[in-house]
Amino acid sequence: MSNRAATATIATEFITAFAERDAPRIQQLLADDVHFQSPLSTLDGRQSVVAAIIGFAQAVDSVDIIAALGDETSAMIMYDMHTGPFGTLRTVDYLTLRDGAITSDFLVFDTHPVRSGTSATEE
Repeated sequence: MSNRAATATIATEFITAFAERDAPRIQQLLADDVHFQSPLSTLDGRQSVVAAIIGFAQAVDSVDIIAALGDETSAMIMYDMHTGPFGTLRTVDYLTLRDGAITSDFLVFDTHPVRSGTSATEE
């Protein structure tokens, strides 16, 4: 498998583990010194990032992956995150990797439904 395919595969595994609330798998995919940035928080370190991801995943019913692209050291994955409290959130993660482990995750989604506590479909 080429590095390009490998990074996209890791991104897909990561989002699938998130949707399944698979903390051990998420932990395996993250580097010890991972940096996480989202519209809601910025965190450093594997344990903090895993705890935050699993905490948010409690609101997630499922994800539908739209696309996953990778190059030698990074991947971008777009997916629809279906949640009970917030409806469906179109989401993008930009991941950087080192030696097959995620070293940074820059997450982007529309925060209005989350911050207002309303479903995206209600608006």
